[in-house]
Amino acid sequence: MIDLLLYLAGIAVVLIGIALSIGLHEIGHLVPAKIFGVRVNQYMVGFGPTVKSWKKGDTEYGIKAIPLGGYILMTGMYPPESKPYRGPFSTWIKEARQQVREGISEADEDRQFYKLSAPRKLTIMLGGPLMNLLLGVLLILVALSGIGTMQSTLTVNKVYQCVEADANGACPSGAPESPALLAGMLPGDTVSMANGQPVISWTEVVAQLNKNLTSSSTLTVIRDGSERELTLSPAFIETQVFLDSGGLALDAAGNPITELRPILGIQLASKMTPMSIQDSFQFSLTATGGMLAFVADLPAQVYKVAQSTFGVADRDPNGAVSILGVGQLAGELTAADISVSAKLASLLLLIGSLNLALFVFNLLPLLPLDGGHVAGALYESGKRRITKLVSGSDPGPIDTAKALPLAYAVWMLLILTGVILILADIINPIQLG
Repeated sequence: MIDLLLYLAGIAVVLIGIALSIGLHEIGHLVPAKIFGVRVNQYMVGFGPTVKSWKKGDTEYGIKAIPLGGYILMTGMYPPESKPYRGPFSTWIKEARQQVREGISEADEDRQFYKLSAPRKLTIMLGGPLMNLLLGVLLILVALSGIGTMQSTLTVNKVYQCVEADANGACPSGAPESPALLAGMLPGDTVSMANGQPVISWTEVVAQLNKNLTSSSTLTVIRDGSERELTLSPAFIETQVFLDSGGLALDAAGNPITELRPILGIQLASKMTPMSIQDSFQFSLTATGGMLAFVADLPAQVYKVAQSTFGVADRDPNGAVSILGVGQLAGELTAADISVSAKLASLLLLIGSLNLALFVFNLLPLLPLDGGHVAGALYESGKRRITKLVSGSDPGPIDTAKALPLAYAVWMLLILTGVILILADIINPIQLG
């Protein structure tokens, strides 16, 4: 029962975190819009029926039933039609323009979004993604530098009977005793030196043990306040090398890089260790770069997820997930047998990573995403500058309403992607461990 409550608490924390992230994203649009004098009719967090709303000034603020999105509604997103448009989807475009321009009074004439300069449009549209970037970096800094990550200490937590022991500590019949057991190592021993050299991390211990691949090594441990020297001969196995980003390290030919690692047959105690601000910030930059690569590969990711859903391939644990999958991962984190501080840091990292994903995804130059409006503002600025140089006249703002068919197509694609990912997270969910 307690595990179930913890699982549900994790889901609730992430949903609240997502709702707050969306709310702050929209504030990133709202504040510069109001500074530049644009009338903002609505600020809403969520979609669907309105749960609660209130009016302040020109703006209606509200919360909707489904907290998985949000929007602000600015006056004059589309300019009035300069000449009749008879191209494809002309009826849709006409109806959308009428809906957006409905209720615009003379007092709002100079408070319309389409009349802003390109730099001001860019500031408004980039405000949302930049808010997610700042929030993502801040949450990662709090998680890694404020709370820390689980790091192995130099203290032995458990000594296994053999190196092939399973998760429960059971050994196969006839398996040789572990090097640590043969050396007389005990739980609670703290390693202070390896081969006579002082060490402050297990990485340094491994480096010293790797110097004696064919002979014994010595470990000095502190036990009951006194030092003891133990002689042992580790078992060495070849393991793959991983990058800080989590990916496999490859050589020039594209083959995985391997290294020998000493196996003693012990489990080290862990503790939460805060990282430096510099390392945490570097981690956030690396994570943002990883999100860029992930979003660029998203179509392939969705295709792989679809294959795994119908049993054609295995589910990639590092692949794309829906909001349902994120909630499942959060639930597993809070129900896991780890410390409260480790759970909190993991949830903050998860929400921070989601904000970095929102930052990158919203910059895609496709309507109705923020990046589509950014691309439109840049195109408008370039067109007006070039036309003025060539003909001396200003062609005026571009008619973004004509791009609505593209926006509808992108919406349908996003909905289809969401359905595929949700089905995958129901039929073949990713599980931690």
